[in-house]
Amino acid sequence: MSLLFSEFRCCGLRLRNRLAMPPMATELAGPRGEVTPAHLEHYRARAEAGVGLIIVEHSFVAPEGRLSPRQLGAWDDALVPGLRELAQAIRAAGACAALQISHAGSLAQSRLTGAEPVGPSAVLHPRGKEVPRELSEVGLAGVARAFGQAARRCREAGFDAVEVHGAHGFLLSQFLSPLTNRRSDAYGGGIDRRMRFPLEVVEEVRRAVGPDYPVFYRLGADDRLPGGLALDEAVKAAVALERAGVGLLDVSGGLGGSRPEGVGPGYFLPLAAGVRAAVKVPVLNAGGLDDPEVAEAALREGKADIIGVGRALLADPGWVARARLVLGA
Repeated sequence: MSLLFSEFRCCGLRLRNRLAMPPMATELAGPRGEVTPAHLEHYRARAEAGVGLIIVEHSFVAPEGRLSPRQLGAWDDALVPGLRELAQAIRAAGACAALQISHAGSLAQSRLTGAEPVGPSAVLHPRGKEVPRELSEVGLAGVARAFGQAARRCREAGFDAVEVHGAHGFLLSQFLSPLTNRRSDAYGGGIDRRMRFPLEVVEEVRRAVGPDYPVFYRLGADDRLPGGLALDEAVKAAVALERAGVGLLDVSGGLGGSRPEGVGPGYFLPLAAGVRAAVKVPVLNAGGLDDPEVAEAALREGKADIIGVGRALLADPGWVARARLVLGA
């Protein structure tokens, strides 16, 4: 019997299988980050294909944290009706729906946002264009509140869960990395201090959505850059996130981004396996897992609990039916 297509319970949610569509930017949003009819068609097709969980693409929590012109938004209450329609479309097709919320930090560009980019330190991001302004403690509190309010909108819109984006070099990933966090105050230094602000964001999100609402966290577990964050410190961060009330860890890359060059199938599985060995909450992993047999083996070997299939589903929702045939599910 296929594990990939077996029912799975997570954070009080009942997933019809262990197959997830991870968050992938579509650039389909309106000028303020609104959901569009193209979004509804895109996500409905993947939900109808039979995945158990869809994590909707990263949605900016504040205008100055926007990454791209057509990025989805969760920064304004006026966006809730569109988000509600999107959540309903996904759930009506049988999948659980989560929304990822994000702040680009020093990856943001002033020509788009009209504001100076911010970050943990005034250090150029390895993939950035502008040196950011170091966030003050007042600024940190404001960003944490923005995450909390975005999470509240997610719940009000009817999503089953919210995912905090702490990977791929976004703001919370920047705080975790010693390459971009050079602070000398309580938010910089060793891993416990670099983890302080991401934990404060999780605390604010948890306060906004209540004790029982599922909160996921996408953890960038390896910068894949010299001197950057590596798995040993990421495992410590994962344990702290679990203790803070995160119910699922979505393990991925750090400052280096979501798709390293020159790697084979399941390129983030070693990171997921390392995290999973240290925590009790479920671990989701995506990255080069479009071969159904590789995905099935990852579950059977205990490297992950849920498998994310991204680019293959983006290209063709029919991947799910073909995977069922391969696995005899």
